[in-house]
Amino acid sequence: MAEEIESVTDTNMEQIKIALNALYLCIGYSMKHISSHEGVEAAARFKAGMLRGLKNGDIDMALLEERKTFELIVSKIESLATD
Repeated sequence: MAEEIESVTDTNMEQIKIALNALYLCIGYSMKHISSHEGVEAAARFKAGMLRGLKNGDIDMALLEERKTFELIVSKIESLATD
C-alpha cells in the first residue's frame, strides 16, 4: 500500500474536490509525459500497473471497502488516454 497521507478531517468538501481534481489532472499529465518521453506502450504499461494496484488494494486497501468509490476511481483512471 502507498504511504498514508495526513488526515483531511479539517478540510472542507470544496477543498477535497479541488484536490481530487488536481490529482486526477496530475495523473493525466504523468501519462502524457510518459507517452511522449518513453512511448505509448510505456504509458499503457504504467496505466495497467496502476489499475492492477488499485484493484488489488496495493495502492489503497480502503478503496476496496466501498464499491461506489472504487468504481468511480477505477473508471476515472481507465478513461485516461495513453497517448
